[in-house]
Amino acid sequence: MSLFTILILGLAAILVIYTMLPIVGIILRIDTLDLTSLLSSQTTSAMMLSLETATASTAICIVLGLPLAYLIARSNSQAVQLLRVATAIPLAIPPLISGALLLNIYGEDSPLGLMAQHAGFRLTQSTIGIVLAQVYVISPFVVLTASAGIEKVDINYEHASRILGRGPALTFLTVTIPLAAKEIAAGISLAWIRAIGEFGANVMVAYNPKPISIQLWEYNALGGLKLVMPGVLIVLVFSFASIAFWFWVMNLRGHRRKTSLVSPSEQYHDQD
Repeated sequence: MSLFTILILGLAAILVIYTMLPIVGIILRIDTLDLTSLLSSQTTSAMMLSLETATASTAICIVLGLPLAYLIARSNSQAVQLLRVATAIPLAIPPLISGALLLNIYGEDSPLGLMAQHAGFRLTQSTIGIVLAQVYVISPFVVLTASAGIEKVDINYEHASRILGRGPALTFLTVTIPLAAKEIAAGISLAWIRAIGEFGANVMVAYNPKPISIQLWEYNALGGLKLVMPGVLIVLVFSFASIAFWFWVMNLRGHRRKTSLVSPSEQYHDQD
């Protein structure tokens, strides 16, 4: 084994150990945790609220983000490529600052906030506020990963689909999206679990009602890790579930690609 290989393995091992130590730590402490607190009304309502808002936020990002990802991936215009930079902006802004920026636009004293109040609802300190905060923070995960996946899709497959009589919308849904499924699934999984754990933007835009991140923060202020860890455990369960979904889609896509993917020229000649 060369010195370079030893160095690579050693550096990689340091990061893996550093990443896994906190997970191992909570597993080792599981016998000492008061898991009955998981059934408390505060924890369960906070977790359900986070699941509901994270799912709604991710769905919004899928509906609005996939078309944007396609536009970015398939356009050579410099103006359109600026959209890639604009989409990445939330990644470069600390979540707490993102919350302040959103509060400036959607707060109760802003024009949009006042319009919403006149219409009978609030854009902040509400479930809507949580969704607004989550969508802003997680949208880059969906758009940037999806655009990277779509860029890898050979455009000839789309051309072949159009030649065979499919419209642009059907081609997008049945050809482009399935072929970019691995990257899209990765973005969706990361966005969903990121939305569940979002704290900085939420605490600025919608402290109440409390999602699980804010509820655990309050538990830490009241009783430290003893109160926090049971809630952390349940969030980890959903985190691992999202990762499992991502790997399932990756394996499913790989299997389908090996067994059923046909080149555009073969599809065209089969029609003759």
